[in-house]
Amino acid sequence: MRPRGRGNGVHQHPNVKGRVREQYWPGTLMGLGVFIALGSLFTVAAWTLVDPMLLLRVLVVLCFTGNLLPYLRSGLWLGMERLEWFLFNLLAVGPIGTSVLLWANFLVHSAPVTTEHLVARVDAGRTMLTYHFTDGYLDELPFARATYNDWYPIVGNAVRITEAEGILGVPVLLRKEPFAR
Repeated sequence: MRPRGRGNGVHQHPNVKGRVREQYWPGTLMGLGVFIALGSLFTVAAWTLVDPMLLLRVLVVLCFTGNLLPYLRSGLWLGMERLEWFLFNLLAVGPIGTSVLLWANFLVHSAPVTTEHLVARVDAGRTMLTYHFTDGYLDELPFARATYNDWYPIVGNAVRITEAEGILGVPVLLRKEPFAR
């Protein structure tokens, strides 16, 4: 009689043995999900006129929605262990899903509308300029009012802003162009 224990080839959960597979695509998607989310955060998230807390809520919902599915029908069917399934939803499904929604909203939009706004003051940092408009436009969205120092040769006392309605109903900024009046 052989003793039971570690290293003798006996798996402690015979029902799961053989279903969980060694695979690399979930880890690859998790790594890509982190980088895709960071890239979208610094680009399209700043161009989308959505409350940052609402965007965070959408990300959290997408990160945990997959975990509401029954594990046996979803995670184990894909050959993942429970922790791997949880991390896959957290680091791949949520960030990539949020980024796809943001990019779809930005790329598919209605006809653009251009408006002009007078500048009350400009906060100049090392790399960013943040505009404050006299009419209070975009006061609640500081990232949408910011632009890089080297994008335009002038700071300007007015800004032309081209805006459109995205496919998801969220307005997006297509262009910000400072000019002197």
